[in-house]
Amino acid sequence: MMMGGVSKNEMEDRNQILRNIPQVEKLLQAEEISRFFGEIGRSAVAGAVRDVLAETRSRAEKGEPVDLDAIIPAVVARCRMKRRDKLQRVINGTGVIIHTNLGRSPIGADILKKLASDCSGYCNLEYDLAELKRGRRGGFAEELLRGLAGADDALIVNNNASSVFLILNEFARGREVIVSRGELVQIGGGFRLPDIMRESGAFLVETGTTNITTVDDYRRAISVNTSMIFSCHRSNFTMEGFTESPSLRDLASLKGEGIIFVRDLGSGNLTPDRRYAPNFEPTVRSEIEQGPDLVCFSGDKLLGGCQAGIIVGDKDLVGRLRKNPLMRMLRVDKITYYILQETLVRHVNGEDDAIALRRIMRQDTKSIGARINRFLRLIEDPEGRKMLKKTATVGTIGGGAMPGFRMESLGLQVDIPGMGADAIYEALAGAEVPLIGVIADGRFTIDFSAILDDDVAAAATAVNGLIAVHRGGR
Repeated sequence: MMMGGVSKNEMEDRNQILRNIPQVEKLLQAEEISRFFGEIGRSAVAGAVRDVLAETRSRAEKGEPVDLDAIIPAVVARCRMKRRDKLQRVINGTGVIIHTNLGRSPIGADILKKLASDCSGYCNLEYDLAELKRGRRGGFAEELLRGLAGADDALIVNNNASSVFLILNEFARGREVIVSRGELVQIGGGFRLPDIMRESGAFLVETGTTNITTVDDYRRAISVNTSMIFSCHRSNFTMEGFTESPSLRDLASLKGEGIIFVRDLGSGNLTPDRRYAPNFEPTVRSEIEQGPDLVCFSGDKLLGGCQAGIIVGDKDLVGRLRKNPLMRMLRVDKITYYILQETLVRHVNGEDDAIALRRIMRQDTKSIGARINRFLRLIEDPEGRKMLKKTATVGTIGGGAMPGFRMESLGLQVDIPGMGADAIYEALAGAEVPLIGVIADGRFTIDFSAILDDDVAAAATAVNGLIAVHRGGR
């Protein structure tokens, strides 16, 4: 007997399959699935179970083949995919040291260990232990910044875009700000300086041309409504050839009654060190010495700390920023203050090598090569080791700092027979500890310049897993 084109036996088989599909709660008790509770939360795991069961029922109702034994593996696969959404440890094999997508500057394990000890409970965020009364948050970190920058005062907000916005809102709301056309930059995520200015309530006045702007261009742009000369360091791009820009001292000469000079340095370099490249970014102190009233920069670029916007300069002007109502929204938390304070202590003590970012920047190809050799010794399959080829690479600072700067590095090309570069990229990004490399000249490459010593074993585990899958499928 046929029912709607389906025989009675087929209908019975279908109903039997539907009856045998396990319940959500039963699957949640399976060890392979319940182990994800602690990683992504029970609700997310339950959602993955429901989705897989719904798809299974849909196939069964349509008369399509259904493998009940594949339900648990399918749920596990979904949980693993959901786990990718979490903020987690990632191995940086891209050769970009300050990688915006991978968290910019790495934070040293020693600082994080101290953080756990000092901030896991309560802390004196807004309590003055000397005076035994309410205090000002961030006071010690700001004191360190004043000394390092040679500035009268310092203020910390949540990122450098906030620094710029706060400065414009306080000193230029409803008034004009003069900026060179060659400095109207766009920062990451599509945020453009003109947009930030507009939202702050300031009126942008462009002067000069893309490649040539003189001090006279600024002088001619000044009007009775001018409140600020704004200069933005080109820290995320370079201009070469027929170019000209006035010095900071020249721009500082334009300051006057009601007109202040603000410099956005961006990169936040605090260390004058000849061991770095000759064209290394200018220091905050050297910028302050040339006359800007305020200089702002990032905390997670060349400073080597966490995300923050830092403003240094004239005490009265910084004091006004501190009282701006926006500070309630832009101020940072105890974790940010603590990481910055510990990073700044290392700068004050001249302990660059104690800052994770600086250690990476100072390494040579010999130390990078030693890391690669250690990695190769951890590759278990001798035949798989033949799929890895040493290659010269070129690393960059990244993160909107030192554009055009290149450093010699070394890496490994990964060539798995039958797998394209994109497939290798995806497989290693899906490892227990994701390994992110780069595709160069059609080959997947792991650059070892930004792979930390503690990452080598996990990177080898990821590649071992990829090789094992390939070898097992042959």
